Amino acid sequence: MTSSQTRHLISALAATGLAALLAACGPADKPYEPSEDDGPEAAAAVEYEGVPETGFADESPAAGEDPDADPDLAAEEGHTGEPHEHGSGELSVTRDEDFLTLTLDAPLANFGVEEAAPPSDTEAEKYAEGIAEPMGPTSCEENERSVTTRVDEGGHSAMTISVVWRCAKIDRIEGLRINAFTLYPGFHKIEAVYLGPDGQQAAQELTADNAELDFD
Repeated sequence: MTSSQTRHLISALAATGLAALLAACGPADKPYEPSEDDGPEAAAAVEYEGVPETGFADESPAAGEDPDADPDLAAEEGHTGEPHEHGSGELSVTRDEDFLTLTLDAPLANFGVEEAAPPSDTEAEKYAEGIAEPMGPTSCEENERSVTTRVDEGGHSAMTISVVWRCAKIDRIEGLRINAFTLYPGFHKIEAVYLGPDGQQAAQELTADNAELDFD
């Protein structure tokens, strides 16, 4: 083989190798697209690619928070303070030796008093006058009287009246007549409880039509 033929052969081989190299380094094939045969799962997988990862707000309850708590109820309970129902009252009566003690607790509104301006304890003593009277064939004299007013955390005002009678023959006491309904029409009902010296108990809901607490 002559030198000229050798050069032509080398040139041909070089050209063939260059073409193969260019083919290997050329642009990639068309990006993969799922075919109809691949099913919806493949299409969904392709659509998901490239979607940035997103965060979600943590909706878990804070530390110490009840996950089952009713927000409406919680808001209602947030109005702090003791139970307060206009028109109602709570009465307890106890007997000890010759003494009969009454304690009446009720909102100031029941007495026709503005809750925004509660009277002093001294000024409020007049509301204990004639609030109740013992019943039965015996004589009782008022021995002590006290009245206290207060404002709870919810802004409601209430009054507690305490009256103590000393009775000559306390065994003859049959009950207590409550005059609050006639003196103060703001009273609609009173939950009353009597506790006797030997563990006797009596409970009644008193109203204007049934204003006597029977001890038997």
